[in-house]
Amino acid sequence: MLKVDFGRTEIKGSEPHILTEFTMLARNLRELLAEDESTECADMKIAKAIELSKKTEDELDEEISKSISILGRMMGSVSKGKSAKTKESSDVEPSTGNSAFDDFLKDIFGGGAK
Repeated sequence: MLKVDFGRTEIKGSEPHILTEFTMLARNLRELLAEDESTECADMKIAKAIELSKKTEDELDEEISKSISILGRMMGSVSKGKSAKTKESSDVEPSTGNSAFDDFLKDIFGGGAK
């Protein structure tokens, strides 16, 4: 049995049972992520999550600091490059005007600059 609730994790059962449940969880997560994007994108996100799971707390803190730094630079470049003629359509997904920043937001929040 696998049970996770915001940092509280409970794992019970035999190794084969636990690994089977983990495989089923990963498969279902992949399908869920691929609904809005490609399976390749879903695979990259899952691979990133597994990569992060192998890091120490200090390494995770460093990853967070790097992400915050990238976010700050992207926000700075967006505010500098903002055009007064930007017009949004209600049919178009909201955008910051910077595709790299939009991708970054989508990776973090799963829905872009909404």
